[in-house]
Amino acid sequence: MFGRRVLRVSTVDFAPMLAALAAGSQEYFGDAGAAIEPVERIERPFSALLRLRVRTRGGESYAFLKMFKARRAGSEEVAQLRRFVEREYRATRRLHEAFSTKPDLSAVRPVALFAEHLAMVTEQVEGRTLEHVFRQSLWGQLPREAVVAIAERVGAWVRTYQDVTAVEGVLSLSKRRDYLDTRLKTLVGYVLSPSERDGTLRLFDRLAARVNPPAPPLVGIHADLNPTNILVGPDGRVTILDFAMAKSGPRHHDLSHLFFHLDRLRWRRMIPGRVVEVQRALLRGFDPALSEADPLFALMLLQHAVCHIALLAERDVGALRPAYRTLVRRRWHKCMASPVFQPGNDTA
Repeated sequence: MFGRRVLRVSTVDFAPMLAALAAGSQEYFGDAGAAIEPVERIERPFSALLRLRVRTRGGESYAFLKMFKARRAGSEEVAQLRRFVEREYRATRRLHEAFSTKPDLSAVRPVALFAEHLAMVTEQVEGRTLEHVFRQSLWGQLPREAVVAIAERVGAWVRTYQDVTAVEGVLSLSKRRDYLDTRLKTLVGYVLSPSERDGTLRLFDRLAARVNPPAPPLVGIHADLNPTNILVGPDGRVTILDFAMAKSGPRHHDLSHLFFHLDRLRWRRMIPGRVVEVQRALLRGFDPALSEADPLFALMLLQHAVCHIALLAERDVGALRPAYRTLVRRRWHKCMASPVFQPGNDTA
């Protein structure tokens, strides 16, 4: 779920934070005599997680101590990572307060921030990833109605997050077009032909012309919303994790990103009709009037598709490059075959 799990727990690099947690256990866990025990270390590409068992007079709970990894240890990189951890902690605290009154939605409890060590601590939330829930649904282990209800709650979670996150600014469609074309240019000659690049830009222009207002306000976005960082609790409550990438962006950025991930599940293993039903429930939970044909939504979906193909194309596969090129082109055609991008949707 979180990354590569390490069974043998090494805590040397976590020592200062563990000492601080023990010294401040009354503040952090409500018990000056709390016993804090590392039970598992999880390695991720840009961070390491230490899972902690916390025993207090009130019982037993778990928490995660997360520390960002500075790869080059340069002052600029360390300063950037410090901003990342501070931003994620602030977002976690703000969301926990905002979601405390939501019956079907929740947010993790922030425990401690150790910015000087590029680290933070949050309470563990029990649950399964949304991707696991989808697999259960596929094999008939979860009723269809339950999955649809969960998808609606995810949409409501995204809407609530936007409501409680204050940002300023408006979206520049011309800059968004430049951003898209920068990635398209890297694909010409390997994945795309010049005419396919031109056709994609024409599609962007066709969608952008229908965006109203033409400079929509920015909102707070998670920026990496996918089925693996959404937890569904035993009671069906929804929690979203990992706000390290959180920033401002277009209103439909997060929804369209998750929508695109669901499309990819449909390509691989999901029942198409079930996926479409879940996708529409996701949009309905966010806004009953929203559909995938909304021009800003479709425009963001196009951006996610191009970025996905660009990431695939960057991989160094050595001698497998010719076969891999065929695979990436096939993936591109699947992306562009989406009904959202077809001319008939212009009237929606």
